[in-house]
Amino acid sequence: MTTREVVLEALRASGAAGVSGQTLATSLGVSRVAVGKHVGALRAEGYEIGALPGSGYTLLSVPDAPLPREVARLLRPGFWTHLVGGKETGSTNEDARVLARAGAEEGTVVLASRQTAGRGRLGRTWESPDGGAYFSAVLRPSVPPAEIASLALAVALGIAEGLESLGATPTLKWPNDVLLGGGKVAGVLLEMTAEADRVDWVVVGVGVNVRRPADQDEREPAPGAAYLRDSVDARVPEVVAALLDGVASAYTRWTASGFAALRGGYESRLALRDVAVRVSGLDGVVRAEGMARGVDADGRLLVESEQGMVPVVAGEVTLRA
Repeated sequence: MTTREVVLEALRASGAAGVSGQTLATSLGVSRVAVGKHVGALRAEGYEIGALPGSGYTLLSVPDAPLPREVARLLRPGFWTHLVGGKETGSTNEDARVLARAGAEEGTVVLASRQTAGRGRLGRTWESPDGGAYFSAVLRPSVPPAEIASLALAVALGIAEGLESLGATPTLKWPNDVLLGGGKVAGVLLEMTAEADRVDWVVVGVGVNVRRPADQDEREPAPGAAYLRDSVDARVPEVVAALLDGVASAYTRWTASGFAALRGGYESRLALRDVAVRVSGLDGVVRAEGMARGVDADGRLLVESEQGMVPVVAGEVTLRA
């Protein structure tokens, strides 16, 4: 840990009793002035730290933000190796791609509380206001590129399982949207670099609506959006840690046994099963129209049409009137 992190952990451990600057300085082998600078830096990050004569410094609250050190301490050990970021950035996916190209190991994660240039599926802009949490993870699966399509579904399932661990009851919209009460609470975007026979790296981007933006009227939510904190009282670091743990679990199962091992869990949460749908491509051409019956072992949406069962690899799903 860095000296600043040691100071923070000492403040956590001291609780309401607090710890004096002199005690911290002596234990760290630094001056009281240096301790004061570290405390000031922590305050600038959003930590509320009191200072009272006789009791020293007291940690009053931690930021409700996806700071790496706050998320890392809540994660299950064993998969996520390196967390960076935590504040505003252009795009966590872009940041993660830069790290992946530079050789970042699997399990590297870029965190952000806000994005100014986020992207969604099908080339859309992903709105990334305050109140959300955004992360992108570097993965290096040893699979051919043709098998990557189902990874998006596996990640969506992991997000759903993470939300369930917090007490939420999400559903899934094929291929990789996560819904809560019918509104979209989280989305997934995959980008990769591959050779003909193997994947070099995959960046998995996730955005989740934790709480409503401060300027939004609670009576007028954004069209089609859902917010986790409307139904679950959880802080942002808890949410991100739960989602990362869920993704790690689903990814581990996917790499070991393929999507077939996750198919049942995905289908049991599928919001559009036995619902009339229309699936269109980027060009607007309808790929399939009929009743959504589930997904196959490769993650393709099964649409029962007048011509029979049609497996759909990709597309935009809308409800059919």
